[in-house]
Amino acid sequence: MVRKKNGKFFILFIFSFIFAMILSLLLQISLVYGVEMDIKCTIYENSDDENGDNVDVRILAIELKGNNDYTAEVIPDHNLPTNVTDKTDYEGIFWAIAKIPNGEKSLLFKVNLYEGKDIDGDLVVSGDDDTPCHPIPSFDK
Repeated sequence: MVRKKNGKFFILFIFSFIFAMILSLLLQISLVYGVEMDIKCTIYENSDDENGDNVDVRILAIELKGNNDYTAEVIPDHNLPTNVTDKTDYEGIFWAIAKIPNGEKSLLFKVNLYEGKDIDGDLVVSGDDDTPCHPIPSFDK
């Protein structure tokens, strides 16, 4: 009697496992777990005499899908937003630099990372720079 119940349970377990595998292959569900994003900005002093100092916003995100397009929407608090699109490497690392003209007016740079070549894709991760921008002086020769 105990063997019959164990045998039925084992058969039910095997069929459930096979059903789950077939379902996952048919649906092609791709999940992203634990995406990490780091955002840093740098002010280039005296980089543009007419428009003010330019700012580079460096965006690094890891644990994304490999060889896939992503778009970073950079939203400064006092400048116009800009988008940067790039492809991750085979390990799922996204590295991009957004150039913000006259960016020294902004104190905070929020970044939304979307899957695809435009901001119409799915939002993957969002964040902002956690420290003030560091100025880099330019030297005249």
